[in-house]
Amino acid sequence: MNRNRTQVNRRCRANCRAAGTIAGRMAVSLAFFLAIATGHGSGAHAQAPGPELFAKEPRTPLELWDAIDYLVRTDQAKKALPYLNKFMKSKPDDATLIAIRNRFGPGSILRLSDDPVTRPFAKPLTEALVVAARNYATRPERITRFIGSLTKTAPEREYAIRRLREAGAYAVPFLVEALSRKGLRGEERQQILHAMGQLDNSAVPPLVAVLEGPDPVLAADGATALGMIGDERAIPYLTAPAALPDTPPGLRSAAREAITRLNGQPFDAQPRTPTRVLTDAAWQYHRHQVELGDEPVVVWTWDKQRNTVTPGEVSLTEAEATVGLRLAKDALRLSPGDRSAQIIQLSLTLEKAIERVGFTSFPAQDQATFSAAKEAGPSLLTDVLKAAIADRKTDLAAVVASALGSVIDRKALSATGRPHALVDAIYAPGRRLQFAAAKAVVKLAPTEKFPGSSRVVSTLARFLPNQVLPRAIVIDANPNRGSQLAGFLINLGYDSELEVTGKQGFVAANTAADVELILISYDLFGRGWALNDTLANLKADSRTAAIPIFIYGPLNFQFRHPNLELDYPGIRYLVQPVATAMLKRQIKDMPLALGRAERAGYAREATDLLAQIGKARNGPMAANLSLAEPALSAALFDAQTGRAAATVLGDVPDPSAQRSLADLILDPSRPVGLRKDSIGELVRSIRQFGPLVTAAQEARLASMVREEGDSELGTALETVIRTLRPAKPKAGFYQPTDATTTTAPTQ
Repeated sequence: MNRNRTQVNRRCRANCRAAGTIAGRMAVSLAFFLAIATGHGSGAHAQAPGPELFAKEPRTPLELWDAIDYLVRTDQAKKALPYLNKFMKSKPDDATLIAIRNRFGPGSILRLSDDPVTRPFAKPLTEALVVAARNYATRPERITRFIGSLTKTAPEREYAIRRLREAGAYAVPFLVEALSRKGLRGEERQQILHAMGQLDNSAVPPLVAVLEGPDPVLAADGATALGMIGDERAIPYLTAPAALPDTPPGLRSAAREAITRLNGQPFDAQPRTPTRVLTDAAWQYHRHQVELGDEPVVVWTWDKQRNTVTPGEVSLTEAEATVGLRLAKDALRLSPGDRSAQIIQLSLTLEKAIERVGFTSFPAQDQATFSAAKEAGPSLLTDVLKAAIADRKTDLAAVVASALGSVIDRKALSATGRPHALVDAIYAPGRRLQFAAAKAVVKLAPTEKFPGSSRVVSTLARFLPNQVLPRAIVIDANPNRGSQLAGFLINLGYDSELEVTGKQGFVAANTAADVELILISYDLFGRGWALNDTLANLKADSRTAAIPIFIYGPLNFQFRHPNLELDYPGIRYLVQPVATAMLKRQIKDMPLALGRAERAGYAREATDLLAQIGKARNGPMAANLSLAEPALSAALFDAQTGRAAATVLGDVPDPSAQRSLADLILDPSRPVGLRKDSIGELVRSIRQFGPLVTAAQEARLASMVREEGDSELGTALETVIRTLRPAKPKAGFYQPTDATTTTAPTQ
């Protein structure tokens, strides 16, 4: 029973933490401890109602709970149900819930989870009690009354400090106002400041905001209180006032003393430079490594009108960007040339802009931010792109790739003999990133061959069918197990495939530009490469190094092989999943779902980009157009991509290209305008590469000339016939030979 009670208490405390905002949660996590402070630790102290109390039917909320508590404690949960229903219908207010907690203790509500009959009532009542306790503890008149007791006798001060701790973060604004009072004596100031330093960790965010206030004396008080609370997470926020040369002396001294108190080392002997402390903290926010709780998140700022701090609710990403940018800017104030600080500031600025207007609306709706990013120059943009790819921030990387492509010279692609950062981005996971990088390369219109030029056409071709799915590769020597996992991935939206050897998996990953996930079994051995060999090759190849890799197997595998994470940074572990839902919970980073409109837009734009490559016939990418022929032939029959696809196919030296054009021309259901355009492209293709259509197609084309007569389409078809057999032209009619295929192309 005690074990069950402990588990129930843990669950309810988890529910308490899940309710409210972050600062609110910091404050209300003390809710249950209020009972202890007031001497009501459990329901055992409540008056146990005897049968005589039921002679009169319970009516008020407190009478109802008296009956509920008695019946639940005496294992009569079913009899408590009518009273529970009446109690819930009465919609008890905060005062009633606090009265119940004070009289019966929080255990009275926790016990509801012990029995399946009453369990449905446990969570809503626990959450309601948490809210009531928060409201009770943070009432302005209550906080003000206890602040007034801080200058009285020692017992009164101690009692007031305990009550202020219950209010947590929400006591800070009132304490700051108290410190700002005119005529405050030195001893009274020290007593208020001492109370501020006795608050719990929930007070750190508002105290950090005090550091930003205009009054250096109050800011110094905030720094001192942060040092007294003892939470090392305050160090980055104390670092800027401790290190900046323009900080008022009193604040600088208080900030340095607080840092020394927090980590036990003098400020001048810190293991990291102030700039490094600030940039490391900014990167943590950018990479979502700081626990801020659920949305909405409370961010504390300085209120000029009230001359104190005030809370405001924002989204999680907005909070991360706001705090991260503040830290990055402080780092640049200390060291304007620090590269890491420059990268993180630009990364956060762009990511915040993308989230504000949406990826598909950027940069159209925020040209100012995009222009500022381009002004940063190719070198910094290249570093930001590499960092975004390493952090798997594909939307950010896509925007940076577009900016980088607009500020570099085309010769940069072939300047070093190694793939340029834009070309590397084509290999990286993320469909938006791959497309943006390929588009940027095409827009540069390179005239010289460059490393990775062959990848551009094949990448664009994947976007033509208007059905772009992310790919995943499973490498497992056990086909049954691997097939099951591949099936789970398909359910999650991946186009997955199974390879039974490490070498085959490596080849599959580095020959396709759309692989976004690799899963490898922990016991890969036997045929070909073992696990270490496979990981080494995947991490060493630029085409696969950035792809997320998961090792799956039993739970204890990662603890038995701790060096894997050191040898191959970035790999992650999965417990062998037995269901799709289990795999989804562990992967977390699901494939990006592109909307129908976005997929259609990519298809149109990819076709136009391939046409641009085709026009530059001697360009370094034109020779690879044949790789896109199957996708182009399919795009030819799409109303939105047909014309552009026909233009590209006219430049593809492949029999299938001409035959696809002929099939469209011969299809009477297709628009006449598109068929006429395709006739022109077919004629151009024949003149470049010779006749490659089949004899059956020639015969049908000739027959169609007769059917169309003197129409505009018929006239255009005559041009096709004359081009196919220039030696035997006949006006309006052509009789094909009996050959099953056309002659070989002539140059």
